[in-house]
Amino acid sequence: MSRSTKVNRSRKRVQQALAELLKDKDYCDITVAELIEKADVGKTTFYRHYERKLDVFLAMHDAFFDALLQDLTVREDWFSLSPRPSVIAMLSRISEQSSFRRSIAYRLGSDAPQAHRQLKLNLTSLIEQRLTSAFSSDDFIIPLPSLASTLAAIYLDYITQLFNDALASSVEERAASLQRLTQANLRAAIAD
Repeated sequence: MSRSTKVNRSRKRVQQALAELLKDKDYCDITVAELIEKADVGKTTFYRHYERKLDVFLAMHDAFFDALLQDLTVREDWFSLSPRPSVIAMLSRISEQSSFRRSIAYRLGSDAPQAHRQLKLNLTSLIEQRLTSAFSSDDFIIPLPSLASTLAAIYLDYITQLFNDALASSVEERAASLQRLTQANLRAAIAD
């Protein structure tokens, strides 16, 4: 077995362990020791791959964001009248996991500001990559990084609302609203 395969397997085990622990506990209540034990990896292995628990959380979300945007690959996907299946699927998953009573900020504890900032940067980067492959850079009258940052903020706000159950509509209605907000921002950013 190659070293990269072992590394990927160890990283995946740690991420899966955090996902399992998050089903029963808030992020702020999980210790690195619990995470190491649940993942069945050594302390050295954990710290070889991650500096802290927040890094595991962020890596988990990178995969989540990639799955969320997987159906947004071409211009028509971004301008579709109906939300993409990947968006509906991921919003449904979030909605099903939002049974906790505490706010996201509380659940993340002292890592909340840094987590939010880094999640937004990571999602912004991914959205910018997707837009770059779906559109010509000459299409935009608003700088692409600004547009991607705005869309990332909208997506994160919707995700937060799902976790906090602030919206009383169905997942499909929420996904449709998110699609309309995305379209509106894209139309404003593209030269006619």
